[in-house]
Amino acid sequence: MNRLAYCRYIAVFLCLATASCCYGQHSEEWLSLSQKDWDIKEAPGEPGAAAVQLYYADFRDDNSRYEFVHRCIKVLSDQGRGYADVEIVVPREYHFEDLQARTIHPDGAVVPFTGKPFDKVVLQHREDKTVAKTFTLPDVTTGSIIEYKYRLTWDLYFHDPVWNVQHDLFTLKESFWLRPYKGPLSTPTAGDRTQLSFVYSNMPEGIQPRDTSAGVELELENVPAFKAERYMPPEDNFKAEVRFFYGGHEVESPEVFWNNLGHRWYAKSERFIGSYSGIKRAAANIAGGETNPEQKLRNLYAYAQQIRNLSFERARTSTEDRKEDLKPNASVADVLARGYGYQNEIAELFAALARAAGFQAEMLRVSSRRDRIFDIKMLSEDQLDVEIVEVMLKGSALYLDPGTKFCPFGTVHWIHTSTTALKLNRNGGVRIVVPTASAEKSVIHRVAQLELDTIGSLRGQIEVEFKGTDALQRRLEALDSDTTGRTRDLEDELLSWLPQGSGVLFLEAQGWNSSEDPLVAKFEVEVPHFASVVGKRLVIPTGLFRMPQMSAFETKDRKYPLYFPYTYEELDNVTIHLPPGYSVETLPDGQDVKLSNTRFITSRSAEEGTVLETKALVVNSIYFQPDQYGNLREFFSRLKASDEEQIVAAPASLGDRRNIDRGVSLKEAAGH
Repeated sequence: MNRLAYCRYIAVFLCLATASCCYGQHSEEWLSLSQKDWDIKEAPGEPGAAAVQLYYADFRDDNSRYEFVHRCIKVLSDQGRGYADVEIVVPREYHFEDLQARTIHPDGAVVPFTGKPFDKVVLQHREDKTVAKTFTLPDVTTGSIIEYKYRLTWDLYFHDPVWNVQHDLFTLKESFWLRPYKGPLSTPTAGDRTQLSFVYSNMPEGIQPRDTSAGVELELENVPAFKAERYMPPEDNFKAEVRFFYGGHEVESPEVFWNNLGHRWYAKSERFIGSYSGIKRAAANIAGGETNPEQKLRNLYAYAQQIRNLSFERARTSTEDRKEDLKPNASVADVLARGYGYQNEIAELFAALARAAGFQAEMLRVSSRRDRIFDIKMLSEDQLDVEIVEVMLKGSALYLDPGTKFCPFGTVHWIHTSTTALKLNRNGGVRIVVPTASAEKSVIHRVAQLELDTIGSLRGQIEVEFKGTDALQRRLEALDSDTTGRTRDLEDELLSWLPQGSGVLFLEAQGWNSSEDPLVAKFEVEVPHFASVVGKRLVIPTGLFRMPQMSAFETKDRKYPLYFPYTYEELDNVTIHLPPGYSVETLPDGQDVKLSNTRFITSRSAEEGTVLETKALVVNSIYFQPDQYGNLREFFSRLKASDEEQIVAAPASLGDRRNIDRGVSLKEAAGH
């Protein structure tokens, strides 16, 4: 399979006189199983695979408003029996109908599924729920074949079709068909005829959809399973798939589509921003006579951040809006007067205030790389649905994100960086990339004050300080939780860093509702048997905090790039007070290890029965190609080995070495 290297865009003109579909070519009957199917003992090229998919079909008729899906899977091991538990995500406004499912045993016995599927919430973001229909096929054993088929139907609204060509199982045969919608659509240009475009990516060599009189069709055989890797970029950008888009003349090409949208977005934002005397007065009052340009801009940004942001609250019904007297905003003047707005409205208010204060401020439409990296050939305006602001400050472009709740000044939410943005202008806009913030914009600083007893257990307090993007990320996640949930999340995160078996008790947290201040959490901790007892000596590991990202380096090689959401720094200061009468006998040297975009520094010292340890890790890039993986794996292996070094402490009667210093101080290395 070619990864991201084979991506084609095709526009199909849909005439109302298109020939009728040949329905007989797309059977919805049960699969006719052959002896060859029963003889399969392993997936081709994937020894040890839990199951193999014998057949997958996706037939869709957008005129009759239905989609038929059919899957047939052979279970190859006990682990593969898990495929008997089925979850089918049902999009909003769609209906799940005509489910048929069965288990077939090697002796030919058929056990039909006779129950009813039940609803399961598989994802919830505030009030937005993703619901799946779930059911379990009966009597599934190793060697069984499980088969199920169903329909999705809709009344009026339908989502742009997607063919998921690559699955988590090796698939012997796949069949796809789409009969395009031929009726009228609401398009940007009145009178446009309905058109369909599609883009396919990561397909096997020489394979592509065919436009026929029956519709768009695709047949494949022997499609490898998609095997995700830890810390890889969004998976959808690497899977084989076909995406379809309806529209008018704007879907003739990506250039026409995005230029058309750029014109519309520019006109819309400029109309909303307008020119209002009240905005000019407000900007002068907010600036407060400040003459320093950066501080003046900070004041305006802080004001925009305190506007009530409806995009980061739960969804409301129209009845609830009326009860709260929440009215739609028609301009930035409305946002200013009413004190509330949605994400993009707040961004536009900030741009209006900045312009009124004499700054050059332009609107940008930005994409999100949380789930998928922007693809210009994917004709969906949802790819660029959020606005940020570019402000010229001292001759340089400064990117600001006032519409994201809690986003600090000078920072853009990481999901909108290192990916495509459209800088709006009257000519349709210019595509740019919003740069990723450097590592010092996202810091986790852990400070531990701990007492070690004679059996090797640690007790004490740990304070964790989150700055910049790390603070923003946790504040946004906390919006979906209550106080109990926030506490549990912080405790679970600290436990994930500490040795297994540790105990954590949350004490307090400060800074949940701030954009600029750090988020600080304090805990009491206990780490049983952290040090080993060897005779009268204590052997103490040098690393208290584990690194979850080490799981990215378990394999020798990688197929896909290594990807971190954002650059970051981790700083640790650990103080361990030894048992009375103990002192340090041996202390490992500190280390300073560098690559072009990564560095770690350790320093260890001991004085008067106390061990002092510091560690700084800097990762100043988010994307590492597979050919960089070996060096990066070696870097993190050395960091892991550094954490596994040992300090030996003993009663003073066995030796007295009170003051020992090993390593480079963090101040000395501040020039990283």
